[in-house]
Amino acid sequence: MSYFMLIDIRNVLTLRYDPTIEIKSSIPQIEINQIKNRSNTFPSPEDIERELRTIIREYISRHNTDRISLALSSGVDSNLILSLIRDEYPKLDIKCISVSFDETSEANYAKETAVSKDSDFYDVTIENPLKDLPLLINIIKEPRWNLYQYYFIEKSKQLSSVLFTGDGGDELFGGYTFRYNKFLELLKEKDDWNQRVRYYLDCHERDWVPDQEKIFGENIRFNWSSIYSLLRVYFDNDLDPLDQVFLADYNGKLIYDFVPNNDKFFKHFSITGLSPLLDNKIIDMSYKIPPSAKFDSKTNMGKIPLREILSGLGNGKNISDTKIGFGMDLKKLWSTTGKEIVTSTLSNASVFRDKIINPEFYRRSIKKIEETGDVRYISKMLQLLSLEIWYKMFITFEVSSKYSL
Repeated sequence: MSYFMLIDIRNVLTLRYDPTIEIKSSIPQIEINQIKNRSNTFPSPEDIERELRTIIREYISRHNTDRISLALSSGVDSNLILSLIRDEYPKLDIKCISVSFDETSEANYAKETAVSKDSDFYDVTIENPLKDLPLLINIIKEPRWNLYQYYFIEKSKQLSSVLFTGDGGDELFGGYTFRYNKFLELLKEKDDWNQRVRYYLDCHERDWVPDQEKIFGENIRFNWSSIYSLLRVYFDNDLDPLDQVFLADYNGKLIYDFVPNNDKFFKHFSITGLSPLLDNKIIDMSYKIPPSAKFDSKTNMGKIPLREILSGLGNGKNISDTKIGFGMDLKKLWSTTGKEIVTSTLSNASVFRDKIINPEFYRRSIKKIEETGDVRYISKMLQLLSLEIWYKMFITFEVSSKYSL
């Protein structure tokens, strides 16, 4: 069918990405044998720091710039990159950019860090992130809604043609701690790959809903087995269970979701995006490090090597022990603008008309949100919103790229 020509929406609405499409990723895949062949001796935090410093010097020398911008949150990764750059270049003009969607302390922590590093700070506050969806989807050309990186890349265009990010730290060094312990608690010794995939998906429960199979209309055939098979390669092996999880996060979500979207926005704004943690040399070092040296299940502490580097630089005061990024409060978004935009856009949706999405699922989900405020269904409604916009733009051509909500 024609609507599968660009992307398989069954995968996107279940995993948030489609691993069956061909992409030109700016980073390499990590192969299972690369992990299996790791030695007992692995890179230390000092080794990683030395390599990161070399990479940063190479990047800045190559682009011959005296001003850069940097996407800054209150998390480990962006703070580490900022600290290393400032340590290497005391006089470099650094413009730090944070994105916030409401009044939170996230931007305040980021500002404190930027000021402590003698850097300028810019907080881009987005009151209604849904109003720009048609524009963002037209750039990305996929049905996505959580595309917050657009805003700091857009701001960077005004400040510098070179933007540094801390991307990759979570996937390479174990930053998704809230998932790892859950996966290990669910895991039993005799579980096969199929069961491990299910546990992995249980740890990504915001990507799908309990009645996922009821989302799709008559023209879409969905079954969970096909989803499981997409992830089989990461779990049908004898790797350490957390190695399997890291591999699935990196080769899946990072390579097919986050990195390609960033690259498309960089290209759109003619920005050079630089992610030292995603340099091939750091990627190579990361998979040589066993999970136990990245994540401590007893303290629920992840990214141990990166934290040690940051601590050695005399930083870490404003760093959170849990996963932090540029996030938003979905319940608040739904109550302020989300519900109105979703219901008005989907009231006579083309995806319902063409039997791509089941309208009964949509109506039940709206009711469930009203009764329970379940953020999983809010997220799913926002996915359906982005699907409708994408579908009208690229499949039925009912609206132009200038379409607005």
